[in-house]
Amino acid sequence: MSRRFLFLSLVFLASCAVNEKVPPSLPHPELKQQAAEAAVLLKKGSYVSLKQAVQTYSRLYARPEFRKETAPKLAIAALLLAVREKELGMSNKSYLDTALEVIRQNRPLAGLVPYAEIAGFLWVQGKGVIAEVDDRFDTKETEEKLRAMEPELREKAKVDEFSAYMYATLRCLLASPSESVTEPEELAARFPDSPMLQYKKATCPQENEEWLRAILGQDPQFYEAAYQLGMIALSRGNLLQAEGHFLKMHEGIPESSQATILLATIAFALEEVERSLDLYEQTLAIVPDYRDALLGQAICLSTLGRSEEAIAACGKIIGLGYWLLGESYYWKAWNQHELKDDVSAEASIEQSKGRLPTSTEVFTLSGLIAMERGDSAKAEKDFLEAVRYNPANSQALFNLGALYARSENWPDSGLYFEKAGFAFENESQSLQEKITQVLYSSLVQERKDRLLQKRKSQLDRTLLSRATAFYNAAAGYFNAGQKFKALEMATRSAEHAAFKEKAEALSSGIK
Repeated sequence: MSRRFLFLSLVFLASCAVNEKVPPSLPHPELKQQAAEAAVLLKKGSYVSLKQAVQTYSRLYARPEFRKETAPKLAIAALLLAVREKELGMSNKSYLDTALEVIRQNRPLAGLVPYAEIAGFLWVQGKGVIAEVDDRFDTKETEEKLRAMEPELREKAKVDEFSAYMYATLRCLLASPSESVTEPEELAARFPDSPMLQYKKATCPQENEEWLRAILGQDPQFYEAAYQLGMIALSRGNLLQAEGHFLKMHEGIPESSQATILLATIAFALEEVERSLDLYEQTLAIVPDYRDALLGQAICLSTLGRSEEAIAACGKIIGLGYWLLGESYYWKAWNQHELKDDVSAEASIEQSKGRLPTSTEVFTLSGLIAMERGDSAKAEKDFLEAVRYNPANSQALFNLGALYARSENWPDSGLYFEKAGFAFENESQSLQEKITQVLYSSLVQERKDRLLQKRKSQLDRTLLSRATAFYNAAAGYFNAGQKFKALEMATRSAEHAAFKEKAEALSSGIK
C-alpha cells in the first residue's frame, strides 16, 4: 500500500468519524449535585440564597453541556435578584444585565422579556436618591407596555411561582395610593410553600410585622425581613430596636448601603457623631455618589469642626446636581461662616435660599451672616422670614431682640427676647424628656452615660440661653417704660444661678 493511498484512507476515515453523531459527554455527578443545590437555593427566595443560586447557575451556564438546561434558571434567578436588590435599595445593575444577556442568547426565553422590563422599570427603593434612572427603560413607554400586558401576566401568575412574584411586584408598583392591592396575599395563598411570595405578602401593600417575624423565624438568613422590621421600628421612633434589626441586615448583607446609612442616621440621633461618620463613609464605599450619604458625611464633619472637609463633601453633591442642592449649599455656607469667610457664605446661602424658600434654618443663617456684615435691614428681613416659617425658632427670635436693641427699639427688643426665652424654655423641657428616655432606655451603660452627658450639656446651655433671653427682655421692657413686664422677665431670669444676683438687682431697681 502506497503512502499516498494510506493518507487518503485516513482522511476518509476521519471524515466519516466527523459526520457520525457523537454522544455528548455525561456531566460530572458533582455538577449535577450543584444544579440540584442551586434549585433549592432558588426556592428559598432570600437575597442570600438567590445570590448563591445565580453564582452556581452562572458557572454551570458556562459549560456547553449545561447551557440549555441552565439558561432559564439563571435568567429567572438573576431577575429575582435584580428585583430584590432594588427592593432593598441596592443599585447594582449587573444581575439585570446577566438576565438580559441570557435571554438574548437563548431565543426560547423571549417570554421572560416582560419580567425583565418589570425589573428595569422598578426604582431603587431606599433613603433618598441612590441611583440614576436606568435609561434603557423609558418610563412612560415601559409603563404603557406593562399595563397593556397585565391581563396576560395575571394569567401566568396563577400557575407559576416566578411569574406570580413578578406580577405581584408589578401590581405593587403600578397601584395608585388609593387603590387596594390584594394580589400579593392572594398569590401567596395560591403558593403557600413559596417563601418569596410570603415575603411579598409581608411587604406589600405595607409591612406586616407578624408575617415578617414568621419569615425570619423559618429562615434566619432571610435578612431582608430583618431590614423591613427595622423600618417598622424606625417609623415608630424605636431607634434601638431598629438599630438591632439593621445590624442583623448588615451582618448578613454587608453590601447593603441601606443598612449602613440607616445605622449612620441612628448613630447621629444618639449623638455618636464619630460612629455616624464612619458608617456614612462605609456607605460611600459601597455607593460613592450616594447624595444622602455625602450630606450625612458633611453634617458629621461640620459637627466635628472639620469645615474644609465638610465643604468638599457639599461640593461633591453640588457637582452631581439636581438633588439635595439646597441642603448642600446651606451646609457649605454654614462651614464658610465658621471659617469667617462671610463673603463666600453669603453667596452660598443665597443659592440655598433659592432652593429652600421656606426653610427657617436657611433664613436664620442668612440673617446671622447679614448681621455680622453690618447689614441690619437684610438681617431683620431674614430673621422675620425664619420666624414666619417657625415661630418657635429661638435663635432667630433672640437675634431679632438683639437687632432691635442695637437700634434702641426697646418695645420690640423686649418682645422678641421674651419670645426667645419661652422658646428656649420649651427646648429645655424637650431635652428633659429626652434625658428621661435615655435613663430608662435599654442602652448599654457606656452608651447611656455618654449620651446622658451630652444631653445634660445641651440642657445646661439651653437653660443659660433662656435666662439670658429673659434678662435681655427685662432690660428692653424697662427701657421702654413697661415696668410690670420688665419685673416679670427679671423674675424668670433670676431662676438661673448665673443671673440670680444680676436679675434681682434689676428687679430692685424696677420696684
